[in-house]
Amino acid sequence: MAVVGAGAAGLVASIFAASGGADVHLIERTADGGKKILISGGGRCNILPSVLAPERFVTGSPAHLMRGMLRSWPLHEQQEFFEDDAGIPLALEEETGKLFPRSNKARDVRDGLLALAKARGVAIQFNTSVIGLERAGEAWVIKTDHGDVTADRVIMATGGLSVPLTGSDGTGLRLAANLGHRLIDTYPALTPLLGDGSHTSLSGVSLDVRLRGRTGKKMVETSGGFLFTHRGYSGPSVLDISYLATTDPNAVIRAQWSTLDAAAWTREFESPSSTILSIVSRHVPARLAEQLMAEAAVHHTRRTSDLRRAERTALVERLTSYVLPWTGDEGFKKAEVTGGGIALDEVDPRTLESRRCPGLYLCGEMLDAFGPIGGHNFAWAWSTGRTAGRAAAQA
Repeated sequence: MAVVGAGAAGLVASIFAASGGADVHLIERTADGGKKILISGGGRCNILPSVLAPERFVTGSPAHLMRGMLRSWPLHEQQEFFEDDAGIPLALEEETGKLFPRSNKARDVRDGLLALAKARGVAIQFNTSVIGLERAGEAWVIKTDHGDVTADRVIMATGGLSVPLTGSDGTGLRLAANLGHRLIDTYPALTPLLGDGSHTSLSGVSLDVRLRGRTGKKMVETSGGFLFTHRGYSGPSVLDISYLATTDPNAVIRAQWSTLDAAAWTREFESPSSTILSIVSRHVPARLAEQLMAEAAVHHTRRTSDLRRAERTALVERLTSYVLPWTGDEGFKKAEVTGGGIALDEVDPRTLESRRCPGLYLCGEMLDAFGPIGGHNFAWAWSTGRTAGRAAAQA
């Protein structure tokens, strides 16, 4: 059996296939594999969330298929796998609900999975690029830049298009399309947004916000960290909602800059005489407070006692329903995951075997689903990799 791709899904698929008795040949284009694992979580690797959120996953395929695939390996069993089998103790970061390796080193995760794969008998071939995949009778021929590899079953775990420097160039998606699989249009997801230049003076300002947007009839809401950058906007709340912008050039994203809603701000501005700037600066960073007041045409010396109704209305709107002036996105270069991909109904949801090509299994980021930041996309990779590996070995 051959597995193509030694990323998160491919490594787990190899481990479970070998554990099931298969003779596994793992092919990887980079020199050491697991590149996205190494850069995830700022080099710490957020292995898993403490609570899975299937309702926050995005797919253009039937959602029940995504939920079934995601839940096929319960979180507590995944945690046991990393701690007991891979020898990677985990620690919960209470304030975020994220699970990290106790060492806080992403390299320990990658190296632990590689070591476990080798211990289970997986033969790994690095620095090898796959350039073709063909059926030859009952076998598969994988064409590489180091010659052909023949296998009775193949698991494709080549990732999508995000962060191409890690080795994700869409090869697996192209090969799957060439074999007749239906693909949902791909797009960058979990990526920073570009601004119109009106907020360059705020570069470096960070705060917790609530963002709202709409896609079709569905209202999308995210919350958490927000960062003004020299090019636009980033942070967890932005990344989680960015797919609205990357899939709809007319998407409107609104920001509520604090926990206060319109009614609460109105009450704040009805307080005894004090400067508006001092009130706003108690709830949002001072530089942002000044910018919002300037945009609402409220002078920085204005006091509550002489605040006009029109000024108050304009300022409250900017504090609670600010239209984010995004103009584009950072694309796949900085996207954490790929949106779209192989339609989920192209595979058997119980095994991830292709419905079009028996003996071919598809998993990980290649499939049409992604979740929010916080370890959810690793949970998808681990779960789908395990399903494909176990099923291919049993076949």
